[in-house]
Amino acid sequence: MLHDNLITLFATWRRQAQRHRSRRRLQELDRHLLDDIGIDRRTALHEARKPFWKP
Repeated sequence: MLHDNLITLFATWRRQAQRHRSRRRLQELDRHLLDDIGIDRRTALHEARKPFWKP
């Protein structure tokens, strides 16, 4: 039981940490890279400003 809870907690932490890193990197992309992934600067900044716990 405790083991399962720790695994779930660790998985949640990893997912949120990855989301935080991804959003931080999204702010740093230049216009050409944003064009490549199909979003504009405004959308990228909106996504980057979301808290890490929000999907």
